Amino acid sequence: MNTADATELWAEHQVTMLADGAQDWTVPTYGSLAWSQLPPDDPRRFAAVVEAAEHGRRQAAEEERLEQLADDDPAAWYAEVIAGANDEARRLAGRLARMRTLAELEAVRTHRPPHQLRATPGWPPVAIPGQPGRYLYPTAYAAAA
Repeated sequence: MNTADATELWAEHQVTMLADGAQDWTVPTYGSLAWSQLPPDDPRRFAAVVEAAEHGRRQAAEEERLEQLADDDPAAWYAEVIAGANDEARRLAGRLARMRTLAELEAVRTHRPPHQLRATPGWPPVAIPGQPGRYLYPTAYAAAA
């Protein structure tokens, strides 16, 4: 058993001993509002401190391991460090492949030339845009008028 394992077991033992016989054992995060509202002699305060210390120890150990890996095998370090980004990229790749490119979006946005207005027989006259009071009539209707 190495020092890290012994430290982790000690921390777990301390928290377990503090929780022994407790009805409600929810340990708030160290320094949180819930933690600060606990009475000073509440064992959950100390348990939160132990858990925070253990979390900090694990974080420091992981950083040290990664630094050692970077020194020993930079390629392995790089692969491990970007593994999460690669997983996220794989997850997004399908959705990104279905999205339109900028060129496709710009092609859709290009304005088409205006179409020629035509009045349809049997329908009311068509108002000519930009020319209030002017209407386009079907040719048969215009001839009768």
